[in-house]
Amino acid sequence: MRVLLVNAATGYVKQKAPLPLGLLSVATHLKNNGHEARIYDRAVEGGGFSRRLDRFSPGLVGISVPGGMSFADALKLSRVCKKRNIPVVWGGPMASLVPELALQSGVVDFVALGDGEAPTLALADALSAGEPAENIAGLAMLRGGEPLVNKPDRPAGLAGLPVIDFTFVDASKYFFKNRSCERMLHVYASKGCTGTCAFCYNSGLAKGCWRRRPVGYVVEELRWLKEHYRIDGVYFVDDLIAPDRETLAGFCRALIAASLDIAWSCDIRADLFEREDFFLMAEAGCRWVMCGIESGTPAGQRLIKKYLDLDKARDTMRWCAEAGIFTTATFITGLPDQTEEDLKQSVAYMRSLGAQTVIGGIFGPFPATEMTLALVEQGRMRMPATLREWASAATMHTLGNNFSRVPSRELRVIVNRCLYLVMFNRYELEGARKRLWLGRLAFQLRDMLRRGNLRSLLLAAVSAKELLEIFWFALMYPGIVKKYGLQRTRTNEGRPRG
Repeated sequence: MRVLLVNAATGYVKQKAPLPLGLLSVATHLKNNGHEARIYDRAVEGGGFSRRLDRFSPGLVGISVPGGMSFADALKLSRVCKKRNIPVVWGGPMASLVPELALQSGVVDFVALGDGEAPTLALADALSAGEPAENIAGLAMLRGGEPLVNKPDRPAGLAGLPVIDFTFVDASKYFFKNRSCERMLHVYASKGCTGTCAFCYNSGLAKGCWRRRPVGYVVEELRWLKEHYRIDGVYFVDDLIAPDRETLAGFCRALIAASLDIAWSCDIRADLFEREDFFLMAEAGCRWVMCGIESGTPAGQRLIKKYLDLDKARDTMRWCAEAGIFTTATFITGLPDQTEEDLKQSVAYMRSLGAQTVIGGIFGPFPATEMTLALVEQGRMRMPATLREWASAATMHTLGNNFSRVPSRELRVIVNRCLYLVMFNRYELEGARKRLWLGRLAFQLRDMLRRGNLRSLLLAAVSAKELLEIFWFALMYPGIVKKYGLQRTRTNEGRPRG
């Protein structure tokens, strides 16, 4: 069967579009099992959807819906398919969390829950053979007007998923810059997270389960990308690169043995590892890490149920600097019932942590999280009843309902001031001090304009609007900036080594 896999557009422009790793894995799995698959990534490709349907004539269309911002485009594409009587299956994190709402839209026939490879293949097999799909594990559908949600099989190890075939896309369209690397790509080495933080979507998806890919698969993919695209760096998009020291050491030693000469970055929990672990990571090619601190106060850590050791996190930043690893730390403002005093303390902690860059976000509700359910139970929030309502709910980078005790304007100022500082701080690189993040933004804007299609031009306009918003909130409220200690000084400019 011919299957067209589509990555729905989001309109989110604060970072370069990543490789559609989920769709690539599904496409590879379909190809390996006798089906013909193609990928249409609306984040980087122009051209009309209807024209692609005419040329390819798929028997099934799969649409990836990674977040609420994808709903509008995914629904538009699904309506086109509905008019042509082409079955539509949605997948991705957000679709997996609200399958009933997707089905009730009237234009979505199926939703693949969790890992999409197995249910999508089983669906393609069933449709090809004219067989029913009611008993496919991990697939939701309407039957008799009511949602039928078949739970996925117990999460299996990732050895059963394929080594990704990257020939489905032009990987050069996804290059991004980071410090000394010009040709970086997004890849993955694991799925899930051992944490069950009260605010995080992963608590509803992974449920505290972390699964590792065979490191041989990862090395094979990196070697292929190095040979065919001359990549010089990768970012592992895993929620957690390793859950313990032993696993991390094994991963690093495998990369060292492979001699790939590729720099890499990843996300870590800031209190898991010891000093020698970071030197091993650096030997294996790690040059940047991101740590989700989320709150700089013990009370905040208890609220979000992350329970991070804040003193150990300080050690981690120092050890990374000693090993030559650049650090980025993130935190959340506007947590439910957060007071101005708690937020002041949290910001002060983040500023004194020792990370080269500090990025703030604004709390927003995700489906099925403990915090969202608590807000609904307390009567402070009505659970969104449609996809449109979830799409308009703020999640981390915008401000919708403010559930904290801090004025909304102050939350906006803090988050945008942090972005402003990141953009205009100078960082040591190859003996010079450069504004690295401005270079990344310029690279991204040039890439949008070079594509020349209408969607890219519109995204460039949105990007310019968001940049102006950053400047406005970062510069026009000096009283709030001073209140939270966010003045720009030479002492808080990043000075990473390596």
